Amino acid sequence: MSGRLQNKVCLITGGASGIGRATTLRFLEEGGTVVIVDRNSAAIKETLEIARAVSPKVESIEADVSKLDQVKNMIRSAVDRFGQLDVLVNGAGVLVLTQEAEHVEEREWDLIMNTNLKGLFFCCKYALPEMVKGGGGSIVNIASITGIQGYSRSVPYSISKAAVIHLTFVLANQYTARGVRVNAVAPGSIDTPQARGSSQSVNALESVAQYHPMKRIGRADEMAEVILFLASEEASFISGETILADGGSWARGRPV
Repeated sequence: MSGRLQNKVCLITGGASGIGRATTLRFLEEGGTVVIVDRNSAAIKETLEIARAVSPKVESIEADVSKLDQVKNMIRSAVDRFGQLDVLVNGAGVLVLTQEAEHVEEREWDLIMNTNLKGLFFCCKYALPEMVKGGGGSIVNIASITGIQGYSRSVPYSISKAAVIHLTFVLANQYTARGVRVNAVAPGSIDTPQARGSSQSVNALESVAQYHPMKRIGRADEMAEVILFLASEEASFISGETILADGGSWARGRPV
């Protein structure tokens, strides 16, 4: 099937790298108009070059989602430019490795929470009324398996992603009846620049893969397919759900 996002305006935060970039490309392939939001100008430029080889229907906004005024302006700019907002993918996120809880510093907690939770909430806060006004829409939040199982190497990251899962449920409770579906994807170990940075080496990722039931970790384009499904009308009867996309590692009993 193709054209699943035809005539849809889609805003993707963290859209210039990793899962966000893969989702940008996939949405363009399906006919969507995509607005990439990221705070990394160099990554935006690189992604735009790649994306415009797929479709010309892509624009960008440089913004930090942890800043309320910047989020408000980016939503307004997208709606003013295209006249509507149909899909929001909240992919912007920060992962910083921390020590045990007693050693977590306030700046580490705030850095992670301000983007992963507060920033995501700001995006929903300003996108939701535009979607309701336009007759409906779909929000897909990028959570993490760590929001379900916990991650001892970063207490604030795990807590932020658990909160994203719960926020997804709460927003679905409030807005599904008003035409906006809200869902989340909880990826397992995925090969992205952020994962490589947090694991600190390619060898570390490969060591994780050997314990995985599929003997590999996931790819960003595989997550993009799940996000596309939730964003499209194929998931028209799904709201308030979190899809765990981890290749079976949680089911096996040894999450990675």
